[in-house]
Amino acid sequence: MGIGREAPMTHTIKVQMFGNFRMDYNGAPFVADKMHKESQFNRLMQAMMHYSTSGIAKDKLEEIVIGERDIDAPHTALRVIVYKTKQKLSQLGLPGKDLIYLEGGIYYWTPDIEIDEDAARFERYFRETEELDKQLSEIHQSINNADGNDTDGGAAADKASEIENRKLELYMKAFYLYKGEFLAPYTGETWIAQEARRYHEMFVKCVNEAAGILRRKKSFKELEKFGTYAVKADPFNEWETLVMEAMVETRRYDEASKYYSEVVDYYLKECGIYPSASLMEILERYSNQMNHTYEILENIQEGMNEHNEEGNKGGYFCSYPVFRGIYQASARIMKRTTVSVYLMLCTLVDKDGKQIQSEMEMNKYSRQLKECIGVSIRKSDIYAKYGKLQFLILLVGTNRENCEIVQMRINRQFKRQHPRASVKYHVNSVICEL
Repeated sequence: MGIGREAPMTHTIKVQMFGNFRMDYNGAPFVADKMHKESQFNRLMQAMMHYSTSGIAKDKLEEIVIGERDIDAPHTALRVIVYKTKQKLSQLGLPGKDLIYLEGGIYYWTPDIEIDEDAARFERYFRETEELDKQLSEIHQSINNADGNDTDGGAAADKASEIENRKLELYMKAFYLYKGEFLAPYTGETWIAQEARRYHEMFVKCVNEAAGILRRKKSFKELEKFGTYAVKADPFNEWETLVMEAMVETRRYDEASKYYSEVVDYYLKECGIYPSASLMEILERYSNQMNHTYEILENIQEGMNEHNEEGNKGGYFCSYPVFRGIYQASARIMKRTTVSVYLMLCTLVDKDGKQIQSEMEMNKYSRQLKECIGVSIRKSDIYAKYGKLQFLILLVGTNRENCEIVQMRINRQFKRQHPRASVKYHVNSVICEL
């Protein structure tokens, strides 16, 4: 029996470009002593890994690695950097001498070590969906041109359904590779910023197209999972609407209502921004689609009542969307009655009246101020958090003098515990006194 030769070992570097930069060689983390953000080794490896298939022009690589640094002989400097990088790669255990080589003015990565880059796989999946789109277009054209032949039309529809399923599969593969912006910590570099924009455009199309297919299939559980991931991978692009849609479509109205409030509160508390008008419009449209089962009035009323007696003490705390609705209702009521309602804004500042910078102090003071407001206002008054350092209070059936009394109560409670912080107040009538 003859002894066969062992198959040559396949060496692979797995590269993560989305969200952060990471290299694994043959399954183990690939770490260099100077693998810090601004190192020339780092810059060179990012470029070589990303352009490992096509190679990269010498001038472009020089621009990426050296940039606008004032160097007398940039061509020579690049050759030195490439030489030192190859030495470092050998020290890190990569086989071969010419891992990076120059040919015809193009720098190439050796074909002996395979590069498995997430961004390259993402783009391959995406381009394949574009090819499938062309096939779908041809099928739909043939269906439209069919002369009433049910057999041909049915076969074409089956083929279209098969292609759409394949598209969804590819979109999902691409979608879950995207763990954040392309080389997110490095987008100050021109070439990286350009690639980040390009990949983000592809990602947005992936999300929208896949969501459309999931809707047509009524796969709302998958749509919710999909939307939840999109929110994390690509924040502030309003993917929360997918989660809300899925909850409404699966009749989980309480969860949808809670999620609606959490989204608005998150934007205000964590980011200090108000959700865009389009996001609010879409979220509110889904909230209006909630269909509750028929109930007698007593049961509906019971469901709306507060049942936690301990939580009934002091003012009524609510999320910002609820507060906004109460404010709008109060403004309408004031136009028809003599009841006066005042809006108070409480802003946390340091003892010198300046904005608080420490995240830890923000959280501590904010928690304490919330408690102080709660015990300082009446049960009929409403308050909500607005951003990280502000609270809004709706004081019902009062006057300006009593608003000042409320301020003094809050100050007395708050100063007792935090003499190094203070609260600024602004008060307006809900029907503004201009």
